[in-house]
Amino acid sequence: MSFFYCNFVPKMMIMETKQKFEEALRMIEKSEMIVLRDIHSFPVYGQDIISPYLMIFICHAGSSRALYDMQEIRFRENEVAMILPNHIIHPIESSPDYTITVIMHSLAFEQEMTQRRMTHDRNKFHETPACLLTEEEMAQYMKAVDMLDLISNTSVSRYPHRHDMLMAQTDIMVEMLDACRREIDEEERANNRNRSIFNTFCNLLAANYREQHEVAFYAEKAHLTTRHFSVIIKDMIGISASDYIEQYLATQAKNLLSTRPDLSVQQISYHLGYADSPSFCRFFKRHTGITPNEFRSHIRY
Repeated sequence: MSFFYCNFVPKMMIMETKQKFEEALRMIEKSEMIVLRDIHSFPVYGQDIISPYLMIFICHAGSSRALYDMQEIRFRENEVAMILPNHIIHPIESSPDYTITVIMHSLAFEQEMTQRRMTHDRNKFHETPACLLTEEEMAQYMKAVDMLDLISNTSVSRYPHRHDMLMAQTDIMVEMLDACRREIDEEERANNRNRSIFNTFCNLLAANYREQHEVAFYAEKAHLTTRHFSVIIKDMIGISASDYIEQYLATQAKNLLSTRPDLSVQQISYHLGYADSPSFCRFFKRHTGITPNEFRSHIRY
């Protein structure tokens, strides 16, 4: 399957996808679970996306390419991918026949799900986000998705135990993915240690970016000297660990400035761990060339 660049994706298709995601984001916490069907493009191309929600992508046709925490990933027909919260996705391109289903979990639902399934190591999906299913496995998985969709679109008055039903159905779907992952894990036991260190760094950053901006913190968690850690990260992605941290913070800042008009620049600076708004503004202008207020002036809420 050949790829084509994002500027050839019809704008109408991108706008339709963006509207579907925006509507889902408005409903997700109340609904606990959203199933988006017949998605044919990314909501944006050539830009970084950070979502606080865990998302499962199911590819029915075509293919796409993106960067996931600076690492290129390809997503193809009959693959199911789990994208973890607070990681950077940078969509690049997709094929004309690209068709996917997206499942989004609310924050509260995902937290409860994680507590229920302590043995489920979802971080392994950061290393290899997608599982390739057979035709039979995909048909079985979509039956589970259909049931999940039915439950999520039914009121509590009709299904008094709706929450428990969603949990049980999600358990089934996670177990199906885990079975697929076990086969992948057997093949990847000899993974490069440096890649494992980078994956750990990305997961730690996603969890600690508000409090920890220093490379030394992440190096210590990896049981490495700061210098050794920095060399490994530079070898993996071509930029230093400190540059990656700043790039991540800049993306989070743009995301908050774009989606949270209720927050002042000062509040956003505190949210991102800066001691005061002038420090944050200097950081933001260094990375974007404009101030946070100038960035906001170009946004239509």
